[in-house]
Amino acid sequence: MIHWQYRTIVFEFQKDGLLGDRIIDDEGVEKTLNEQGSNGWELVSATMIQDGLLTLLKRPATETDMHISIDPVRQSANVEQPPSHTASKERVTSAKSLQQQEKAYIEGLERQRKQAMEQREQCLVGEIRIR
Repeated sequence: MIHWQYRTIVFEFQKDGLLGDRIIDDEGVEKTLNEQGSNGWELVSATMIQDGLLTLLKRPATETDMHISIDPVRQSANVEQPPSHTASKERVTSAKSLQQQEKAYIEGLERQRKQAMEQREQCLVGEIRIR
């Protein structure tokens, strides 16, 4: 059974000039995706979101990656280890648990990003930043 590693990257909108539309830097997206591709990451999906473009990438996980990426997540979330009656049941439980943990982690990052944006907006008067 193949195990996968996943990565998300958000490409935020940029303004095109002072009064221009919000755009995505297509050259920056291409450069970043090519860099990720050279490291074994494959683009799975790209979705427009309010702040830009959300991309999801995956690559096969090595045995080392599995120990590094799974165990700390389980420990930090205080998730009980599944019973080891059968290896296949353990993998299914682990996948569901990891999906829930990943979702919670992404939601936490999104909350942090929104808080940072709100703090940034508090320092703006019109389009002028106050320091």
